[in-house]
Amino acid sequence: MKTIIWFGVVLGALAAAGKVFIAEVGMKKALECGNRKTITDVQWNHGSEQICKVDVKTGRSIKGKSNILERSRIIQDKNLQIRPVKEMDAGRFTCIADGATYEHTLIVVSVSVNPSSDLSTGAEASLECRVTESDQKSTVKWEKPGGLFENSPKVQLSPVEASHGGPWQYCACRLFHIFLHLIRHLTRYDLAFAPAGSTNHQPPSGGMTLLGLIWWVWVAVGVGSLVVIILIIVVIVMMRRIRRRKVIEENQSGKTAAAQPQLGRRREKPSAQPLRPLLME
Repeated sequence: MKTIIWFGVVLGALAAAGKVFIAEVGMKKALECGNRKTITDVQWNHGSEQICKVDVKTGRSIKGKSNILERSRIIQDKNLQIRPVKEMDAGRFTCIADGATYEHTLIVVSVSVNPSSDLSTGAEASLECRVTESDQKSTVKWEKPGGLFENSPKVQLSPVEASHGGPWQYCACRLFHIFLHLIRHLTRYDLAFAPAGSTNHQPPSGGMTLLGLIWWVWVAVGVGSLVVIILIIVVIVMMRRIRRRKVIEENQSGKTAAAQPQLGRRREKPSAQPLRPLLME
């Protein structure tokens, strides 16, 4: 029972750290506010500035001073939708729903190709994935056509070759100790280069899939499952050590208590008889 309680405390501490959302510049993004289905009032803040406060029952809204106000609205009575997303929107968001506080992080990603005009074989070009965040914990890598990786936010093609044609995908990875949100820290964007003509921007593709999920989703699920197993093993080992220590202490205290009465039962040595004087005849 204690093991289950310890494991619940660990999972609760991990889940209380909030969510991380990734959005692309110019797109729309919805930030979730907790797991409660019904609430009476909700307030959203960006950093120290209030965005809005809404009374769900009456529909009354109090506007804040944040620059996100004009590009945001409340959906599903509690979630905040931003459209379009700008780089300045990155940072910490706080949602207060019926007195409960939820802190989330928004990471903004922008992808650029230089030059933006048509490319041809032999020319020079660069791809850059810029990540805007408050704590700079994300890493960016590019996947080239053919499956090779470039562990850098910027890829320089000098010169552009025919082998560069095909989908280019980026991954903004943010590996926390919070494994439950690992999948949300991965995102993709495909770029395609024509070897002799134009630059073609394609929508995100699925890539290699298994049972309808992309390969990196399965990798994230596997890592999360491994961390859960490690946590369970650590908690079980700790509880067994504590239980074993208690048993040893109880045995030692029992032996001490049993030895004390035996000391009191020791027989005292009889005292010597007094010497009598010898009678002189």
